[in-house]
Amino acid sequence: MVLWGLNSRKQQLWLLFGILLLLAAVGVVAADQAILRDSRILPNVFVAYIDVGGMTREEAEIKIQQALHSTSGTPVMLTDQREVWFVPTAEIDFKIDVKKTVDSCMQFGRGGDFMQRWHDRLAAREHELHLPIQLDLNKEKLALILSGLAPQTDRLARDAALLVLVKSKNVALIPAVEGRTLNIAETVATAFKEPQMQLAFVVDLKFNKQPPKISDADFSGINSILALYSTHFKPWDYDRNANLRLATQRIHGTRLKSGEIFSYNSIVGNRTQQQGFRMAPVILDGKLVPDWGGGVCQVSSTLYNSALLANLEIVDRSNHGRAIGYVPLGFDATVVDGYIDFKFKNNLANPILLYSVVTDNELYFAILGDVRDMPPPIELDYVVHRVIEPVEVKQNDPTLEVGKEVVDESPQRGFRVSTYRIRMINGKEERQLLATDDYDPVNRIVKIGTKPKDAKTPAPVEAKKPPAATNAGATQGTITLQGQITKPQR
Repeated sequence: MVLWGLNSRKQQLWLLFGILLLLAAVGVVAADQAILRDSRILPNVFVAYIDVGGMTREEAEIKIQQALHSTSGTPVMLTDQREVWFVPTAEIDFKIDVKKTVDSCMQFGRGGDFMQRWHDRLAAREHELHLPIQLDLNKEKLALILSGLAPQTDRLARDAALLVLVKSKNVALIPAVEGRTLNIAETVATAFKEPQMQLAFVVDLKFNKQPPKISDADFSGINSILALYSTHFKPWDYDRNANLRLATQRIHGTRLKSGEIFSYNSIVGNRTQQQGFRMAPVILDGKLVPDWGGGVCQVSSTLYNSALLANLEIVDRSNHGRAIGYVPLGFDATVVDGYIDFKFKNNLANPILLYSVVTDNELYFAILGDVRDMPPPIELDYVVHRVIEPVEVKQNDPTLEVGKEVVDESPQRGFRVSTYRIRMINGKEERQLLATDDYDPVNRIVKIGTKPKDAKTPAPVEAKKPPAATNAGATQGTITLQGQITKPQR
């Protein structure tokens, strides 16, 4: 064959190549159009495990319906990846849309541009193509189901805590647990949003995280008991013990950074009825009288001794006006609302944590911290410089009949005492003077009856207070009023 007008063999070859290319393009286009006109699904197309390749629309719908018949009644599964809850399909109008599913199969290899169609067709020739099932459900009904499920799926956050074994002086961390609340809107929005490739229908529940208020990091560096001190109380003194427990609860868990100062009054707050405190005996003008918050000084005194043993710096501390029995002489710390506070400073290199335990008759205060801040061996000691004997004071009482006597106040010695913190540092004893305190004696008050027998009780007359006087050297037989106390001490 001779190609007229072409005088070179190279030109003839290029022309031949162009003709062949044109014929191939025409063939491809023709094949594409033939496939578009074909009423059958491309070969190797599957829905889930159902082979619908090469089928007509009607054949594919019948086969899918037959396959679904075996799974009819299978509930929808709701899961948080650990637990599963089953929902009957009828309760949320859940169904497989067979028509839309077959439509997607028919459209495979026929949708998109020319290049996309040929890419899909070539893929179907080489391996199986699994297409998703098209689903339908009532989202409002699903949301209602989820709202009823929420109480079962929600989890409260659990704060980190410390397990403190007081007797063995061991400390262990109980890790925090993150909480969660069911996010109904997100769960509904994402339900079956991903292609469903199998006949097992699962909805992944979505949650909002609820972080704990106290994390593991909050106890970072708290790994040892630096000091521990305890005091006893009478279990039957209910109102006083209620005050003691309330004050202790407010202090428990207080964390102090290095250099931070603890203030008892700031942490515990005012000792009032509105704050939950009860009436119990307090020391007022040297006498025990009922007042709000009686007993809280045992809390401050117990904590004071624990702070001393932890080698902490005492910033502000005052003693009672009279000796008390739950700690040794000189190792009490009184507190009064807005008047007398108890303060100490964390002078250690790392944070500390105040930890308390209250049993039926014993109050413990532990100072927790880093083992690197473990104090040297410490002892507490006191020296009594003077003992002040009480005297007997007789007072006429017009409310008592003549010849009757009543002891209104039991006697108690007074003291002057110095207290010391003794530390062993580098094998040498270091004796630190803490304070020199005065405790007033409590005189024996005897009420003498002056009312004639069968006489009416006269109306009480308000007595004027005698002037305050101090007499640290009071001796037996001397009647004095020593160290008037005008604020209650608990």
